[in-house]
Amino acid sequence: MADERKRNPLPIGLHHLAWTAGFIGLPLSHYWLGAKIEPFYSSIYCFLWWSYIFAVDFAVWKLRGTSLLRDRPREFLFLSVWSVPVWTLFEAVNLRIQNWYYVMAPWSLSLGVIFLILAFGTVLPGIFETMELVVGVIEKLSPGGRITSRPFVVSRWNVRIQWGIGALMLGLLLAFPEDCFCLAWGFAFFLTEPICYWRRRTETNQVRRSLLGQLAAGDGTRLVALLVAGFICGGLWESWNFTARTKWIYSVPFFDELKLGEMPVLGFLGFPPFALECYALVNFLALLRGGRHWELTKAENQVRSGLSSWGASVSAVLMAIFVLACAAGATYYSTASFAAPVDYYFGQELGEAGVKALRQRNAVEGNQFLQLKECPPEIDAALYARMRRIVALSECKGMGIENALMLEDLKITRFDELALENPEELTRKLRASGLRVREEEVKTWIREASRPK
Repeated sequence: MADERKRNPLPIGLHHLAWTAGFIGLPLSHYWLGAKIEPFYSSIYCFLWWSYIFAVDFAVWKLRGTSLLRDRPREFLFLSVWSVPVWTLFEAVNLRIQNWYYVMAPWSLSLGVIFLILAFGTVLPGIFETMELVVGVIEKLSPGGRITSRPFVVSRWNVRIQWGIGALMLGLLLAFPEDCFCLAWGFAFFLTEPICYWRRRTETNQVRRSLLGQLAAGDGTRLVALLVAGFICGGLWESWNFTARTKWIYSVPFFDELKLGEMPVLGFLGFPPFALECYALVNFLALLRGGRHWELTKAENQVRSGLSSWGASVSAVLMAIFVLACAAGATYYSTASFAAPVDYYFGQELGEAGVKALRQRNAVEGNQFLQLKECPPEIDAALYARMRRIVALSECKGMGIENALMLEDLKITRFDELALENPEELTRKLRASGLRVREEEVKTWIREASRPK
């Protein structure tokens, strides 16, 4: 048998390529992040997270003998695709609560769409691959291979009360966003989890596709694994986001001063319940898929009906409409700056020769321009010095060149000048100049400008 395997080795599957990409991509992406190497640096989120997901999938296979990429690739694809609308749901919520905004978003529409799909597509795979890894550790270390607990009694009224809590949380969240913003990390769980349990309560194999069903059976393994996975993913999100160029910045009421990275310290408590929400939402989607689920084996999924071709088409259209609508809203309301090339704003003053000089030196992005050691001979020295001041200011917490030029009109061209400004007064002046800016953004600029350089 061994000789036969040597003569006819198993073909290399896509999962092997993904695992290899993961182990190579993780250290390489950290190098790109630290060295700020373009074009990877501005899109580092995608490189880091897909590398992490592929590497963790390999670790899951080593621990559990099975993994999404190796044994359930269609379910991995399902999670990646549906990760986009699931996260977009929270982007829609953010249009109301305004708790975070994006800076240095891709300038090109086509690149922006690709970046959005690749970035948002990592949310569910990242959480669930991490959950599977934690489950694998529990199976190895815990007696009986799981965490047991006293069975949780679930009655019809219990389910109704939990659903009512979810509806109340959503109502308060939308009615009083400044005071109830934290309810964003929980409402979806209470709205969908009771439905998942009640719809499957009579089916022994299916009831475990809901956390309530698992707790009713005295199994707390996935509950613990999801909470831990939420903490792990939250820590990775924030640690990788802090030094990235294209990133998000939080503007959370009451807690905006005390931060760890870009996240208010208490905000880390939102990641574990967010993981529970994602699990409940995907379980809810399983109801619409005729019972197919990412945790079931390929054989178990094949005997389930799944969506009809008509249902799949309608779902795809509705999903696309929802994502496009929310993405348009997020682009307008939740994106504070774009990574526009330097020559877009200074092209006329640079002239054809100056623009060509920057492109030849690969210095059209702001962070690349600042790496130039000396003024190119094709560019006027005074213009170059002015551009250096504006572009340096534009990189302050992802301010962007457009905002930096507005500050120049107000005679603010250096960090020490910006640090002396009053946030309220400066916001008023910028709005009077026609700039759509929030006071939270201006506070972030001033706070960063005040730090010792």
